[in-house]
Amino acid sequence: MSKRRIGFLTVVSLGVLAAILYSPVLWAEPPAQEVLIESDSTWDWNPEHPWTGPAIIWIDGVRYEGEISYSGEGKENWNGWHGTETHIYNFPELGELELSGIAKTYFAFVTDEHRWHRFNSHAKITGGTGAFADAHGVFQFVGYTDWLLPPYYWPPLNFAFVGGRGMIVGIQVD
Repeated sequence: MSKRRIGFLTVVSLGVLAAILYSPVLWAEPPAQEVLIESDSTWDWNPEHPWTGPAIIWIDGVRYEGEISYSGEGKENWNGWHGTETHIYNFPELGELELSGIAKTYFAFVTDEHRWHRFNSHAKITGGTGAFADAHGVFQFVGYTDWLLPPYYWPPLNFAFVGGRGMIVGIQVD
């Protein structure tokens, strides 16, 4: 083999090697960001989004405030409720984030005047605008609902706290 041919094959081989080593960088998605979301909500008797209230999202240690609108459909049995859920968060500085998934509520404490339920769910991003327009990821939520019931409390008093941790790819935060 001639020196010229060996030189040519060396250059081509190094070029192919460089392309192979660099290609994951070209195709890789932006790094995933760990995100925390928490919300306090109350039942507002709206059949489309019965739970609403303030929400907070933490992205890279920066806190953004917004609102949550939560709804779910499912079945209840003697010790809990399970079904599907939708969380719609509106953060004025960032945009809207929609999460959908499955949820389970366990009736942890039940009396005639008081009910306390433990909640957990698994949801994924199903829509978004603004900073969340191209985002995708999954969340794990835990929380509780607390009900003070008639005839002891009229109207019924209720509130829920839900906190979640998730990984999101593609957030466009300035």
